Amino acid sequence: MVFIKIFKVIIILTKIKLKIRLPKSCDILCYDEGRRFNLGIKKLFKSFKTDIIYVRLEEINVLIILKSIISKILNLEVSFKNHYIKNYCYQVNPKIILSTAYYDESFLYLKEIIPKKIKTILVQRCPYKDSDFSFREKKINIDQVYLFNHKSKKIIDKYFITKKFILGSFNNNNQKKNEIKKSSILIVSGYKKNFEILDTSENNEYYLNTIHEKKMIKLILNHLPKKYKIKILLKPDVKKSDYLNYSGINSKYVFENKGKSYKFIDESELVITFNNGTMGHESISRGVKNIQIPRPKLSKSKKFNIYNETLEDKKIIFFLLSIFKMSIKTYFKKMNKFYEEIIYFNENNILLKKNLKNLIIKN
Repeated sequence: MVFIKIFKVIIILTKIKLKIRLPKSCDILCYDEGRRFNLGIKKLFKSFKTDIIYVRLEEINVLIILKSIISKILNLEVSFKNHYIKNYCYQVNPKIILSTAYYDESFLYLKEIIPKKIKTILVQRCPYKDSDFSFREKKINIDQVYLFNHKSKKIIDKYFITKKFILGSFNNNNQKKNEIKKSSILIVSGYKKNFEILDTSENNEYYLNTIHEKKMIKLILNHLPKKYKIKILLKPDVKKSDYLNYSGINSKYVFENKGKSYKFIDESELVITFNNGTMGHESISRGVKNIQIPRPKLSKSKKFNIYNETLEDKKIIFFLLSIFKMSIKTYFKKMNKFYEEIIYFNENNILLKKNLKNLIIKN
């Protein structure tokens, strides 16, 4: 077991990109974000200087590391990670620090170790649950939080000291709605290669969700009348070959996600998700019907578009087709009863751009 851990560390070290020069000052510092989010921020704020701090060892600055070793010796109580983050922030002196990392302890309590003039911003990227924050002993202090909907706002109200804005989904907002003739059923896959194997040291939910998804997709393909056109959209960076080897599904149904996921949504009559996936909520915000078929006993929701019965072939297909055949008007009339859960659509993230621009100019 020890040798496996050492091997994993060696693999990680070989992949780290080293930077020798000190980072330059910037207006916006993105905290450990995904590639798509970073590109979206850079595009949205072209006139400002943007930098990225990588806290998961994708890239490290050697000079900041050396500074952090010294500061760690002088203050052993603070983690080395926080010393690195603090020294990086002092070096680049950003006006704002932006992240979607709601789970990252270092970001959530960043205000405690950086200059007060630097504003911290949290942008929601997936549905929040009470359990994401309820275990924390003290409230989280962040300057601004941008949220999907009113349901998320109620959760944040309980655990954060912050100024809240309803923005919707950042990535979704960046993609203009396409008025395309809708004809197909889109299944959004949550599969990843590393979810295939149960790792008892990790959260096994991903493994269980992947098994459930595989069963449900095969059920739908085997029992839905052939006249319905079905597409399965993979997650970004998932290889089609990996998915086909795991699922055994005919390749004609499967599509790689090459940055046009929202076009797939817009051309669909119905979007199917299995585990409260973000793209299901985004579909509704774009005026496309969505259903969820979660694992048994996983959902207690009474929403009409969430399947809550036993996983029987006929019942699932009947549920799917009843929503597929339901008119858009009827669907969204029913959905409006759950308005607190509907994700907003703020085209081109105008609200975020306006507010952060004002913060940068004033700071």
